[in-house]
Amino acid sequence: MTGDRLTSLRVGAAFALAALAACGTAQPPSTPDHSAERSANAAYFANDFNCTRATSENIGLKLLNIAPQRYLDKCIRLEAFTDGTSLYVDAKGIKPVKASNDGLYWKDPALAGHLKLGPSFVVITGRVRDCAKHNAMTAQAAALESAPGAVPAQPAIIGACKTSAAAIFISDAQVIPTAMD
Repeated sequence: MTGDRLTSLRVGAAFALAALAACGTAQPPSTPDHSAERSANAAYFANDFNCTRATSENIGLKLLNIAPQRYLDKCIRLEAFTDGTSLYVDAKGIKPVKASNDGLYWKDPALAGHLKLGPSFVVITGRVRDCAKHNAMTAQAAALESAPGAVPAQPAIIGACKTSAAAIFISDAQVIPTAMD
């Protein structure tokens, strides 16, 4: 009877040790699937510079300055006077006080550089973006591309969204010749 008791204690102890060993086995951490977030980010950023004249609403700079929220994430087309950094209603208004509050981010940086050599009248086509949202999406994209558990690199906050509440991501700009050209 004592032998049966010891055998059943041994069998019970063996099962307990097996259960503890199974619980103690380290399970590899599962990597979360972020493919949906990556796809959403890619679709969002793909729209930065995809506006065309045909898909844009023709508006005036004064209207954009008065109601920028109305045009967020929409394609717009407008005529303005620019120095490559700011937009002005006309040449006589080229004072910082009269400048558009929207920042500019150019698909073609060479054109922006050319405009900085001498202000010009332009017809621009672009998408108005909320910089807070754009910067958050940029930070999220940087975090998703980092290794699991790593601190994400500082996201590249692009051009116009460093200092503005809104930015126009300019897909196309046509310089309008003047008598001085």
